[in-house]
Amino acid sequence: MHLEDTTTGEIMKALAELIHAVGGSSSLALNLVALTTEDEREEVEEAASQAAQEHPYRLILAIPRDTDAEKPRIDAEVTLGERLGAAEAVILRLDGPATAHLTSIVLPMLAPDVPVVTWWLLDPVRYGLEQELRTFADRRITYSARATDPVESLYRRAQTYVAGDTDICWTRISLWRSLIASCFDGVTHAVEKVDIKADRRDPSAQLMAAWLHTRLGVTPEVVDTKVERNSEHLPAIASVGFTMENGETMEVERNADGETVLRQAGLPKRRQTLQGRTLGQLLAEELRHIDPDTAYRRVLDTFKENHSLTVEDS
Repeated sequence: MHLEDTTTGEIMKALAELIHAVGGSSSLALNLVALTTEDEREEVEEAASQAAQEHPYRLILAIPRDTDAEKPRIDAEVTLGERLGAAEAVILRLDGPATAHLTSIVLPMLAPDVPVVTWWLLDPVRYGLEQELRTFADRRITYSARATDPVESLYRRAQTYVAGDTDICWTRISLWRSLIASCFDGVTHAVEKVDIKADRRDPSAQLMAAWLHTRLGVTPEVVDTKVERNSEHLPAIASVGFTMENGETMEVERNADGETVLRQAGLPKRRQTLQGRTLGQLLAEELRHIDPDTAYRRVLDTFKENHSLTVEDS
């Protein structure tokens, strides 16, 4: 259902009519408020549709359009199911002052008594919406890798962290973290040195280094490396190597085709396929956890401290 130059009241009336036509609302797990551009809309919709298979939710997709327009205007599309899967969806295109008043527009649209998650791929600072998106959300998901300067974007996130913040770049290394943790089963000697071959400009690589620092008490060396990936949503990490205090070594290396090889002294090579996940799969993983991610907070603090020292040294 398309509504032009509309109001919040008219949008909610249209949504209620659609829900009534199918016999009432299904049980919703949460509200997902996403900020995107028209160019990224299809990608966001596809990811939201995939994530909705696990988490039925009300999606409110806000697209800033003509931000310089003098007159506020809201055009909306209201859907139930259809291309967005198991979701009630409101797609908003905002002109002029309507963009700056996102909170007052969105709040009446939220389903009651369920958590609110905000998610954005673009930099909300560009539209003056960073505080707006934080105001009403229990959890906030960013994707620093999409920023013009990804590592600096992650650093800004670290400086302004609020409980409930997270980043897809952290989610991208969850499989790596699980694999590395499993490699230490039976390892009795302490780690003396850690080397990470990765693209230094990848926030996921920086978070990996910070995570290993918090877990092992050793500051990893990140060796700037060109990394071939078969998915944008893979971390730009080629390998992680460990040297133990007794001189033994262990290395996890990922090839461009997704094959991961574990080399460990005294043991045969172990192989595993580690393919990139879709944006929808990464979003779905984040939506499984509404409570603040304390592990991410600790890692982000370590990254912030190490990044500050690097800037000072340079």
